[in-house]
Amino acid sequence: MQIILKTDHRSTLKTAGWLLPIAIVFPILVHLAPSINGVPVGAYLLPMFYIPFIALVAYRLPVALIVALLAPPLNFLLTGNPQWGLMGILTIELVLFTLLAYVLMLQGKVKWIAAPLAYLGAKTISSALLILIPLIEVAPFQFFISSLSNATSGILILLVINILSLKYLPNQENTD
Repeated sequence: MQIILKTDHRSTLKTAGWLLPIAIVFPILVHLAPSINGVPVGAYLLPMFYIPFIALVAYRLPVALIVALLAPPLNFLLTGNPQWGLMGILTIELVLFTLLAYVLMLQGKVKWIAAPLAYLGAKTISSALLILIPLIEVAPFQFFISSLSNATSGILILLVINILSLKYLPNQENTD
């Protein structure tokens, strides 16, 4: 993967335009499953993170960033979920996740575990940001610990998506 300076903006917007509905609808479908111990299934499976990562591998950083930036607010506008503050945190996390995954994908062997590492990094940063900007009423450390304990399955799913994406999706690094 390399930094691309020459970008076809129409192609980027067109690709993001058809990926964005998938990034919005997929988590809604996951959240139709009943909560587990009062915790939404999405907190366990992390469905909001799948499409931005796949977009990063298959369609480059600009597409992935558009999806990461717009999916949570549009999901919120359609469903009212998650709450306003949680939607803000989730948007920050998705953008951080996408940027961190991009940087990790530039590394040699680390790229095979970029998605789980990017999630852990994004969660760490967003939890620390809660100290400065308390978007939700929860202790930042408690938010971090409960998020990670709930997300174990989702982190493993991100690992599988990471490996399968690198192995089977067309990678845009050699198409210029």
